[in-house]
This record gives sequence, C-alpha cells and structure tokens, in this order.
Amino acid sequence: MFRTRDARPAGELLGYFKKAERRFGVEWEVLAAVMFSETKFGRVRSDSHAGAQGPMQFMPATWKAYGLGGDVQDPRDAVMGAANYLKATGAPRDYRRALHAYNPSQAYVNAILLHARQIRRDPRAYYAYYAWQVFVLTTEGERRLTGP
Repeated sequence: MFRTRDARPAGELLGYFKKAERRFGVEWEVLAAVMFSETKFGRVRSDSHAGAQGPMQFMPATWKAYGLGGDVQDPRDAVMGAANYLKATGAPRDYRRALHAYNPSQAYVNAILLHARQIRRDPRAYYAYYAWQVFVLTTEGERRLTGP
C-alpha cells in the first residue's frame, strides 16, 4: 500500500534546497532531483521496500550518522541530511561517486544528473518536475495516486 500526501509548496522546498547548497556546497538542483526521484517532492510517504524513510529516503543507520539530529520525516531536515551525506561521500567534487553512495544504481545516478542538468539549464523545469503526479503500476494497470 502506498501512502501519499500533498507536497510542501514548491517555493518552500526551493528555500530548503538553496539553504543546504549554501551550507554544504551541494547544488540545489541535485538535491531537488534527488527528492523528485525518491518521493516526488515528499508526496510518497511510504517507506521503501528496503526500509528507507522520509522525503529523501534515508536508511535509519545513514540518517543517524548524517541527519544532524533532525526528523527524517521533516522535508527541511531531510534536505539538510541529504546535503550532508552527499558532501561526505564526494559532492560537489564527484557527484557520480556521491550519488552512487546514496543509491548504488548507475541508472539512478544518470537520472539524477540528467534531471539536475535540465533544472540548471531552465529553472522552470523544477516547477515542471514538481507538478508531476504519482502513478503506480498494479496488476490492473496504471493507477494515479495524486492529482486531480
């Protein structure tokens, strides 16, 4: 069962991404791409099949080490924790290495970097990604979980 809820406003999340960029040097576009890929900006509220939690999908041990004492479910805290973790694992010097540590899938790394490049090229892309709806594939076909 997937649990969803409304995302925090796009401008509010953008503020969190930019604050984390200033503190840790991890580009806000990369942080936005991670949140988009992980939970569609916090819309998906279910834990992952592996037990990752929150809008940036942290495993409990990773959150304990990098979450800065915050709440894994709070978008502001989760973005700061993600920036802290990505910085510790190589960003911004080596985004591929840092993103692979975050999720050891080459397809994941490529997708995050592609989304971040698109946002960097045209910041309106952030709002387009933000507006995407959540769909799941069921035995009866696609089902939309969010949106009108």
